[in-house]
Amino acid sequence: MPLTGHPIVTRLTRAMKLDSLDIKRLEAIFERDLTIRKREELVVHGSEFRNLCFVKDGYAIRYRLLRSGRRQILKLILPGDVIGFPVSFFDRSTCSVVAVSELTYAVCSFDAYIRLCYEQPQFGLVLSWLAAQEAATYAEHIVNLGRRTPIERLAHLLLEIHARLLEVERADEASFDLPFSQEIMADALGLSVPHLNRIIQQLRAEQLITSNARFIDLTDLAGVRRLAQYQPMSLVPIPVLKQRE
Repeated sequence: MPLTGHPIVTRLTRAMKLDSLDIKRLEAIFERDLTIRKREELVVHGSEFRNLCFVKDGYAIRYRLLRSGRRQILKLILPGDVIGFPVSFFDRSTCSVVAVSELTYAVCSFDAYIRLCYEQPQFGLVLSWLAAQEAATYAEHIVNLGRRTPIERLAHLLLEIHARLLEVERADEASFDLPFSQEIMADALGLSVPHLNRIIQQLRAEQLITSNARFIDLTDLAGVRRLAQYQPMSLVPIPVLKQRE
């Protein structure tokens, strides 16, 4: 299944050197491309899920729903992300995933990816690099909810989304299309929708951003970074070990 132009290849090649043979090995384990509709559940909390889904186009959310009906969004899923990571490592899924737009992805079984890692250990290594990146993102979300003010939270999340879209060549240097509704953004930030709306207006009033519908222009990128205390992070490439003579 061809991966030409797939954003996961863009992400992986930032961490490791991939030649044409490596890409063919990865292509060989994919079973099919799938497209699901907006609001369709891909992963259900508490159910078994043993696939890895590499998002090509579209958007989704990883979330937990409490008994009270309140929802906490754990991750905003973008092109180049892997659905099924980390839930496939557990006997039952620890969260749910639902598409928030039409979502297209390449799917392989978890077992097929494990077999590839045994045969080509570099694919297991790159997964640990992606896990480190995800752990760092989760750490920032904890700081957001625990210590940042609402306006700092929003500024930081906008910068995160921009950086992640830029990584897979889906954003410009200081602007991007925000693919998520205010309801989703509010649930990711632990805010109400009216509160979030007021904060967006404040960012505009302070001339830090401009927006039109869901198009976001980081008018004062340096200022938004100062407000959020945002420090850009880039994965270091996986070291290439020299062969012993």
